[in-house]
Amino acid sequence: MEEKVSDVIPSLIEAVETILNPFATPDARQTAHKVCDDFKEVSKLCIPCGLVLAGKEYSHIIRHFGLQLLEHSVRFKWLELNQEDKELLKRCSLELIANGTIGIVDEQVHIKDGIARLTVEIIKREWPQLWTSLLKDLYDLCQMGETQTEIVLKIFLRLIEDVITFQNVPLQRRREIMQSLTSHMGELFEFFMNLLQNHTSAANSLTSDDTLESKVAYKAHTCVSEAVLTTMTGYLDWVTMNHIFMKDGLLLRMLCLLLNNRSLQLPAVDCLLIIVSKKGKIEDRKPLLILFSEDAMAVIWNAIVTAEQVSLDEYYYLFLKRLCQVLIELGKQLCAMWMISSYTQTLWATFLRHDIISKEPDLIACIPKLFHSATKTLLKVGFPTQNNSLSCNYARLDFDSDEEFNMFFSKYRAEVADTLRLGTVIQPVESFMFARDWLQNTLQKPLNTGNGAENGNCKLTSPSFLEWDAMTVCLECVMARAMQSSGPLPDLKDGITLLQNVLSFQTEDPLILSSLLSCLSALFPFLNHVPEILPSVIEKIFSAVTFNILGQTKSTRSRAVKNARQHACSILVKICKQYQELLFPVFDKLYSHIKIISSNDGQLSQMEKCILIEALIIVSNRFYNFEKQSVFIEEVMKPVKDLWLSSEFKIAFSAADKLMSYIGLDQAPVEPSSADTCGINRSHISYCITMILGVLKRSKWPEDLQMASKGGFVLGNINGTSVMYRNPATAHVKVLMENLMLLMKSMNAAWDPSYLNLRHPDFAKSYELVDNEKQTILGIPYPCVDNSSSPTCKNPLDRMKNFLTTTHDNSCHILGNAGQCLGYEFYTEPNLAESILNTVLTNLQHLPDYRMKPLINILILIYLS
Repeated sequence: MEEKVSDVIPSLIEAVETILNPFATPDARQTAHKVCDDFKEVSKLCIPCGLVLAGKEYSHIIRHFGLQLLEHSVRFKWLELNQEDKELLKRCSLELIANGTIGIVDEQVHIKDGIARLTVEIIKREWPQLWTSLLKDLYDLCQMGETQTEIVLKIFLRLIEDVITFQNVPLQRRREIMQSLTSHMGELFEFFMNLLQNHTSAANSLTSDDTLESKVAYKAHTCVSEAVLTTMTGYLDWVTMNHIFMKDGLLLRMLCLLLNNRSLQLPAVDCLLIIVSKKGKIEDRKPLLILFSEDAMAVIWNAIVTAEQVSLDEYYYLFLKRLCQVLIELGKQLCAMWMISSYTQTLWATFLRHDIISKEPDLIACIPKLFHSATKTLLKVGFPTQNNSLSCNYARLDFDSDEEFNMFFSKYRAEVADTLRLGTVIQPVESFMFARDWLQNTLQKPLNTGNGAENGNCKLTSPSFLEWDAMTVCLECVMARAMQSSGPLPDLKDGITLLQNVLSFQTEDPLILSSLLSCLSALFPFLNHVPEILPSVIEKIFSAVTFNILGQTKSTRSRAVKNARQHACSILVKICKQYQELLFPVFDKLYSHIKIISSNDGQLSQMEKCILIEALIIVSNRFYNFEKQSVFIEEVMKPVKDLWLSSEFKIAFSAADKLMSYIGLDQAPVEPSSADTCGINRSHISYCITMILGVLKRSKWPEDLQMASKGGFVLGNINGTSVMYRNPATAHVKVLMENLMLLMKSMNAAWDPSYLNLRHPDFAKSYELVDNEKQTILGIPYPCVDNSSSPTCKNPLDRMKNFLTTTHDNSCHILGNAGQCLGYEFYTEPNLAESILNTVLTNLQHLPDYRMKPLINILILIYLS
């Protein structure tokens, strides 16, 4: 046998060296791989050769191969081995731990890992039944030195990972090993803690000694301490709390002290995070309160301060994040011990919501600091590709792209806003004063557009817009809660003054104008106290509705201008919903002004017209008179009715091929859009559908039964119980339903393969999902591009794709909401079910899932109504 082993060893060494030789040819390397693999699989000399090659006299790559041979024998040939060989492997594994390595600092990590893997594979097959002395053997090995101790710790870690984490042990063996580990967990944790205490103390005693011998000894003790912490991370998550808190919380105290140890603070904070994140009974977690002691908090605070000074170093930045997570989990544990049952997104929000903690003077004293920090945290800065904030440096450590950061920031800003709202409830006056001062200061600051601004207007990264944007978020949060407090309320005079200052502020910058409109909206609660300035508010809103930049036309308006105008329209809808009583007396003036600006074809877009009509319908509901409201709706719907019921539309909606021709699907794209006749046809269809949907959803009958009955909104009762209401819009919408269903039928039929071929090649992809829906489904963040100054024009394919998607979805919304909004009269329409079956629900076999989803929602809404 000796001779045979000695004959094989040289060829194995040569094969291993060839495999790892960068200059070896692919053929030579492949041959060498075959030699090694064949030897592992068929040779009976794996164990003796492995023991020889694992000797310290060989290079680390040969030693590692020797350990692989031994591990392979255990994993794949264990059942073929006789008892003598099994006992030999057990003895040799312990011998390798004892004498098979060089010093802990100089030994290769993969050699120590290889010995640990070999030992664990034997343990998984022998312990506890056939290796009763294992734990004593391992404890004794630790007395021999630091290298042996580190390998033993690696064995304990790998064993628990295989059994608990990866579960790559047969179920019965796993149960037996777990049972044995659990029964010895007390002594095992005491063993870990003694090692950590002894080696960290030994390392600390050597910090002042600069001799080479002391430095080597310090590093050795630190390596063992790190191994202890790493090993404990495998056990802390599932062991019972009594093991973690043994010896009066000694482990917690040691971990806290190690937070200031440069070499061990990261594994120490990892251990702490696992401990404070553990769930369980409240009584079991009470010892965690030791971390709220002054000494523990002082240590944690010092660690934060020290790390923050060098936080751009990736190691310290990671440590800071882990420590932040520890503090958050500690806060959750504290809340749990105060009997709170659920947590919110942020620790501050959790504290501010808590019935007891929110009344603590120390917490209340922090609220002004929270608001002050919002002046920085609400600023939308920190994009990895930019350099306009220190946050950019941190973002580059966390995010690979601006898109990833943008997704994070949206969630983060929402959490900050939630905290501000909760803080306002507790301190409404102080919060109002803070928001007031921030708004006043912003109004007085000169415009700073930053570098590269076009036409003197802000970009999304301009300093002025960033501050306006952040201030607006704060103002909205505060005003939404300050006037609802049950305690002291802010000074009304201050609020009214703010409202007047916003009304008097003038700007020609569309981004700033949009933020100013948000401020105006946030200050609406003060309108009830000064109704006399309502005309000024309306005038301000309408000046924004018609806002434009010199040289821009309806078709070339920039995105920022278009967004500001639509924002103003939406603000008008909001004020009409919230202050109907204030606006009702000026309804005629509103209507007259909207008719005037709508008569100019170059002024309002179709979307803007629809939103303004929605605002009027909301106010008209205040008539509480069915006939008056019906007459008004008939008047505003006349342009829609004339178009929708025209012979031109009827022909277009009558068949799929006619619809495709009418909207330009079977023709070559036309640029610019203003020269596209079919584009005008599409615009008319979109306008009609948007108006129908707007009227349908905004027209209401009075909620008060007596008022509804007096105004003529009640048809009668069903079975003497349920009241049958009627909607003023019903007659004017029902007459349009037939053509709507025909349109939907033709749109469905257009998916038939015989019609798909009619599409012009340039529109072959027009039926696909729009890009934003694709990105949402795939979880791809939207590109972060500042296109605020660019025109809103899209290419012909995108225009067609958006039209088809929006038309289909809005048509579904109309039909789906008809039951809820029109009520009883909708369901009395003759042959309603047959009409839907013969139009809307035809050709479904050709529709893709993303077109079927809105149709399914229709059926659900109609059924539930």
